[in-house]
Amino acid sequence: MPGKKKESLTRFNRENIIQSARALFESRGIEKTTVDDIAKEADCSKSTLYVYFKSKEEILQTILLEQMEQLFSLLKENIEKEGKFRDNYHAVCKAMADYEKKYPIYFSCMLEKIELPEGQEKPDAPDVRWQIYETGEALNEEVIVLLKKGEQESVLKKGMDPVLTAMFFWSGISEIIRFSGQKEQYLKRRMNMSREAYMDYAFSLLLESILA
Repeated sequence: MPGKKKESLTRFNRENIIQSARALFESRGIEKTTVDDIAKEADCSKSTLYVYFKSKEEILQTILLEQMEQLFSLLKENIEKEGKFRDNYHAVCKAMADYEKKYPIYFSCMLEKIELPEGQEKPDAPDVRWQIYETGEALNEEVIVLLKKGEQESVLKKGMDPVLTAMFFWSGISEIIRFSGQKEQYLKRRMNMSREAYMDYAFSLLLESILA
């Protein structure tokens, strides 16, 4: 019983710190949030915070892992549902665009480099950076599932490397979403076009590049 109590307390304290950090990251920004701020928001001492997390970066990485797992579930649902390849592709693009709109900070973080632990070999003990890496690999595998669907429908070019093409798709879709957010006002002023209309156009062009 004491063991279960301690486990519950650990879970509660970790979650309290994570949720406090989330609130601060989303209101102040990641750079402007300090460990002191997080401890104050969580109503705990810095020494208590450091029992559960080594640094602000580890807290952010833990949140990022949760967000990536959420995105994975979202994309998996849209990729594996019944329908034609084109429909699934556009559903994935829309899901990612909606996700970025809801979680812009974490979407941006996902596109940044994650440094793996020293040695680059998977450690025996759980490490959040390796978990992020493995979730990223799972995301790539889901995109490969989508590409295989396109191959089965004979709508894609033949002979494409599935892993490289998945990376091309992932980076292309992500960059369209990020760029359209940065240039939203310009698109409206120069092209009289909404961000959503531009993304639809760009997603279609990206798809055309690999169609048979």
